[in-house]
Amino acid sequence: MIRPRTIAFVLMAVAASPAVAADDLYTRFFAGVDGGKPCYVRVYDDAHLRAHPKQTVRRIFVDFEVDRRSDQSRKNGADDFEAGISFMLKRSSEWYGQALSCKTARDHFECYLEADGGTFTLTPRGNMLRLAVTGGAGSDIHTEGEKDFGTFGAPGSDDRVFLLPRGDRKICDAAFPK
Repeated sequence: MIRPRTIAFVLMAVAASPAVAADDLYTRFFAGVDGGKPCYVRVYDDAHLRAHPKQTVRRIFVDFEVDRRSDQSRKNGADDFEAGISFMLKRSSEWYGQALSCKTARDHFECYLEADGGTFTLTPRGNMLRLAVTGGAGSDIHTEGEKDFGTFGAPGSDDRVFLLPRGDRKICDAAFPK
């Protein structure tokens, strides 16, 4: 016979597991990686860009600093954290970048850019993150640079999905020196 206490313990463990899984995913890919400052980056060479003429992104990264947040009244956590996205287009050597807000959702992260800058998911793949633009047919990612606006991820482009391996933090820091 199963005791009521055993049933209660099992039910509590099952109810708590999504939060534990969310914290674990957040820790494994953001807060607990590279001293809480991971940089997930992809740089495409000219040969790749010639082979993919519909791709407009030359470089792209997602960076994170566990202690950095615009809203100082909150701390980054699995349920709500700030990171950054930056990219460089084929047409320019200018970096485009913006802060983004993310949260853990089961086996991936859901992220959005302020001011209707777009939405995407980050799904772990080994030690990489798979960035996929979401939001439907008219969606893309757009943000401001120093001189103009940069956009990627339009329907029909080769800029809807990127695999971003964890890279050298210096690459993320060099795009926007402090």
